Amino acid sequence: MLKRVIIPLTLLMLGGCVAKPVAPPKPSLVDGNGLPPTAMINHLAQRIVTELVKQNDALRSDQPIVVTTPVMVGDMHSSNALAQQLQQGLMTSLHSFQFNVVDLNLADGLQVTADGDFILTRDWQKLSKDLPVEHLLVSTMSAVTNGMAINTRIVSLSNNRVVSASQTFVTQKELANYMQPSEQIVSQNGILYRQASPGMNEVRVLGDGK
Repeated sequence: MLKRVIIPLTLLMLGGCVAKPVAPPKPSLVDGNGLPPTAMINHLAQRIVTELVKQNDALRSDQPIVVTTPVMVGDMHSSNALAQQLQQGLMTSLHSFQFNVVDLNLADGLQVTADGDFILTRDWQKLSKDLPVEHLLVSTMSAVTNGMAINTRIVSLSNNRVVSASQTFVTQKELANYMQPSEQIVSQNGILYRQASPGMNEVRVLGDGK
């Protein structure tokens, strides 16, 4: 009787050993899927710069270029956390392609304080004068219901000529820490509007400077 019990159990265990193996998960970094928010912005910046390099017809790698802060296309001066982080990513990506990137935010002198030693500034009066800049990288952003359209171009300061351009789009879900769906009740020009459901208007950009 003991042998009759052991044999079926042994066969059952052997059957479990030949079970179909579980397929390994697909890499999460393909096309930026699964990236944390900041890494996704860097991935987005790399995508933009790759397109700019492909479309470039004049800028040489030894010519100085400044990366400006992206602005909202509606007023050309509003900034936000997404724009400021994207600016940093674009600078890094351009440098990775060995372009001559100039940091516009370096002050004339080092500030030594009790809180630390600082050289970066946004005070135009403390910036270096007469920077040898020949080209600018400028970007505009346009919010839609499910994300942000971003247009980027490299412009020559000598004649305002566009020497390269790029268009891209990032969804709200990809950058949920920087963009949120619109509320059901939104304010436009001082008037409140109630939509049938949330998310029917433009996405709300966190940290918008308006």
